[in-house]
Amino acid sequence: MKKANDSGQTMVEFAITLGVFLLLVLGTMDFGYLYSTKMTLQNAVRQAGRYAITGQCITGSNGTCSKNRHDSIIQNVVDYSLGLVSPSQITLTCTDKGGGCINAAGGPTDIITITVNYPYKFLTGPIGAFFTNGTYMITVSSSFQNEFFPPGQS
Repeated sequence: MKKANDSGQTMVEFAITLGVFLLLVLGTMDFGYLYSTKMTLQNAVRQAGRYAITGQCITGSNGTCSKNRHDSIIQNVVDYSLGLVSPSQITLTCTDKGGGCINAAGGPTDIITITVNYPYKFLTGPIGAFFTNGTYMITVSSSFQNEFFPPGQS
């Protein structure tokens, strides 16, 4: 025989359990996307660094540099980041090791550091509530020593 006062108990238990379950599932998806975003940005920095150390620049149809090395490196980060970052979120710094740090892209044998700061906005409101303004700042950077290349390429 069923008691009259426990008729809604199952529905209340289900609602509480469903809320916790959805938070767990959506939180897992959110952190998975955060990890994927960080790995994409790290790959972009690494690929741009590999490009940078050779002293190359983006060339136009006539074979001459259409962008200087600094802008070429920034463009590589933007391209490899799959549209996640803008040039304003990327910084290049140079440590002089004999190349004279002509600009932030450096000269031959200089060490350059490429850094990206990306504010990741959480997709799930309850998860984002644990972070300031619902965002988490992803910072990735790598340092590379330029190969020897003709200084005129700087």
